[in-house]
Amino acid sequence: MSTEQTWHVRAVTRNDKSRVGSLLTHATLKHFHLDWFSIYEILGEQPFLVMEEAGTALAALACPPDPAGVSWLRLFAAQDGIDPMQAWSHLWQQAKAKAPLVRAKTAVALSTHAWFHEMLQGAGFLQVNEVLFLEWTDEAPADLLRANELGIRTMRADDLEQVERVDNAAFNPVWSLSQRSLSAAYSLASLATVVEDGGEIIAYQISTASALGAHLARLAVLPDRQGHGYGRALVQHVIRLHARRGLRRVSVNTQSDNLHSQELYKSLGFRETGQRYPLFQIDL
Repeated sequence: MSTEQTWHVRAVTRNDKSRVGSLLTHATLKHFHLDWFSIYEILGEQPFLVMEEAGTALAALACPPDPAGVSWLRLFAAQDGIDPMQAWSHLWQQAKAKAPLVRAKTAVALSTHAWFHEMLQGAGFLQVNEVLFLEWTDEAPADLLRANELGIRTMRADDLEQVERVDNAAFNPVWSLSQRSLSAAYSLASLATVVEDGGEIIAYQISTASALGAHLARLAVLPDRQGHGYGRALVQHVIRLHARRGLRRVSVNTQSDNLHSQELYKSLGFRETGQRYPLFQIDL
């Protein structure tokens, strides 16, 4: 078995695509963050570290900040034959030391595996929230609010600057999306729409679709415009248009402490699936 004394940690570069790919193919433990980026899109960004022995990649950790100041743990992977807890500790300590260089103030992880929960807690991360999943599988709802009266239109690429403003106003810094993330989400969308009032975007949604159904990936309304039916109309629009395409299942996730969004989704027929992922956080 490999020993910690023979491990070497270095920063991943853009030239390490095949090395990282080989590690991910052979790793027995893998954590991936649930978002729109491929791991290969952040090669060369820091902190993105690989642990090697005699030129062979044994483990990797990636947590470059996005949005600014927030380092989401986007990857941790470890091959069989090493102690994963030691590998995690070795990589995390070096990644944490780089936090001031990238102006990261908080590290956050959405953990989908029990083994990763233990690693995070052992490193001082605290569970601060949960992400819960809901789904809609009923008949398309009646059009209670007509889309054209609320100014719903298709999102354009040149809307992303305003969309980012709406998103950042609606969510706290940990949950907010950068324009880069929004652009990535927009490029993968099956349906992206905004609500416009007087030339100003006040709400938006981005959805994706697969053979399993549609997924409402993001919904936000400016705080001073909430409570006027804009979010409800956007969700109905998502359900209706995907139903026309033959997709009778729509999923969504939200935070366990976001009671307002849960109330909205449940009022439209969404039900909890029972799937929940804990959110861990630590100040850097």
